Amino acid sequence: MSAAGEQGRERARRAAAEYAAEYAAEYAAVIASLGIDTTEAVRIVQAALTQSVPEVS
Repeated sequence: MSAAGEQGRERARRAAAEYAAEYAAEYAAVIASLGIDTTEAVRIVQAALTQSVPEVS
């Protein structure tokens, strides 16, 4: 990948991370309002943001 492509990729990664951080707390609050434990809600949001399947605890 060219240097310009690498820079563009990094800018896109940072923008996505900022967007995710901005809304993660709101998503967790909505999930918690459904009666799910707050820690579990945060774990669900983190898994969704990283596109992984959360482990059952």
